[in-house]
Amino acid sequence: MNWFLNALPLAALCAIAGGGTYASLYVLIKKATPPVKSIALTAALFGYAYFVAYLTLLGRLYFFAYSPLELNPVASYIRAANAPPHLARIEIRNAIFNILMLMPLGIMLPLLSHRFRRLYATAAAGLIVSVAIETAQLATARGVFATEDILHNTLGAALGYALYKIFTKFLAKFHKTP
Repeated sequence: MNWFLNALPLAALCAIAGGGTYASLYVLIKKATPPVKSIALTAALFGYAYFVAYLTLLGRLYFFAYSPLELNPVASYIRAANAPPHLARIEIRNAIFNILMLMPLGIMLPLLSHRFRRLYATAAAGLIVSVAIETAQLATARGVFATEDILHNTLGAALGYALYKIFTKFLAKFHKTP
């Protein structure tokens, strides 16, 4: 919980800056008032992006691992199967956190742009973001470049998209008039 309190002020600042920048550019380019929904979603995306950067890079000290590359896409599952229960839980928890980490991206992208209203587009964006995170961790020695994390993050973005689709279908049925 301490990491959350450390990250919160800068995440809020990033959200304000992102929303303000979007609104300013919208006014300059389109000569119109931007939709409040778009400003709010852009602000949320910027705040979220800071949280992800803090979790994966900024909030970490240098990370010295035996190997900076983990190319086995099931490495943590193998470690969990061979570890005592308390260590196995950590491996499984980390896999779940990696899935959950990009779920908000899968929800926000289709809300922000019609270009992401297809699963493949949102999953591709999740893949690109995940590869960027893993590459940055490798380059800064603040984590391990793990193909498993890329798969989990991409799955998270796809699951976030699925939640978006479920929610929008529910709203569409809810708002239909007889």
